[in-house]
Amino acid sequence: MTHSDPEISNPQSNHLKGGLTEEALTAAIEKSGYPLQSAIYELLGSDFRVQQEWGFRDRITGDMRSCDLMAMKELDTPPSDASRIRTSLTVLIECKQSDLPYIFFSPARSPWQLALPQVTGLRGRTVRVWTDDSGATWTHSVLRALELDEEPFMTRDGFSIVSKCARKGPKLELSGTDAYNGIVMPLASAATHFITSSAPKDTYHWFDAYLLCGVAVLDAPMVEAKTTPTGTELHFTPWCRLFRHEPEDPGAFMEHTGQTMAIDVVHKDFFTEYLSGHLIPFARSFSERALRHHEVLATGKAFVPGMNANHNGLYDRLQPFDSEFPSNPKSRRQMPDEGNRVPRQ
Repeated sequence: MTHSDPEISNPQSNHLKGGLTEEALTAAIEKSGYPLQSAIYELLGSDFRVQQEWGFRDRITGDMRSCDLMAMKELDTPPSDASRIRTSLTVLIECKQSDLPYIFFSPARSPWQLALPQVTGLRGRTVRVWTDDSGATWTHSVLRALELDEEPFMTRDGFSIVSKCARKGPKLELSGTDAYNGIVMPLASAATHFITSSAPKDTYHWFDAYLLCGVAVLDAPMVEAKTTPTGTELHFTPWCRLFRHEPEDPGAFMEHTGQTMAIDVVHKDFFTEYLSGHLIPFARSFSERALRHHEVLATGKAFVPGMNANHNGLYDRLQPFDSEFPSNPKSRRQMPDEGNRVPRQ
């Protein structure tokens, strides 16, 4: 075993003991998930600012935990001083390695509204819309208001169940608990922590709008299982979207419907294509649309003429809301009592 830094003298006592061999140590390291985490860190490249072992507080137990990687990419470069928001893509990543496959069951259609991916860092996660042909108002998620929920990245179908294979003697058995505890729970808790910790103060005038996504990267066979009249069909797949439905917080809008998170599970050798061909192009569309309607997103309020008669083309018809003249678009800019814009690190 060679010394990592030739300029520093390694003491003779710093060596393997107790009959341990370099081969055994190497095998243990390669069997763990750390090499995969390091490889994904390198694949993210210089475009992302990456924090390894990003700490968060578990939403159920309250214990401190860590997510393998938290990667953030600035989207509005350079940010405009005229805009009340600046946009970023934030990806929470868990890395898992296994010789045995992960199996995806129960195909599911993309739900009408997702809680993850989500835009966070604004006053709220919704935009309230007023109009001039009705006294009614409408409440939409930020992605719905920008009509990004209709993009192919958001409408992709997925699966409701994932299981991990385990050996039981000469046979294999499935464990949904291992997959759930290893993929779903860490990313769901990490996302909840990020959403809470990125919430702005009531006095803020400028905002960071983060497009937040959860991704599990697997160095393992990924298999889609479909039940047919003649039996079960198996297909290898490098990208599966996993839907996780949970009850909504008490008092939330449309609490009875609950909320559904979408977690993308991606094979390690597909990760670069997933980023460059799917996630980042969607994030750039988000940034372009969000910056066009920065005033609407900063206030969480919008005016749409003729909304009661026609709900189509919401994104193109959004206008800033004027509380004194709700039937007209906002004609003046209110200045903040307290600023909060700080330079990016």
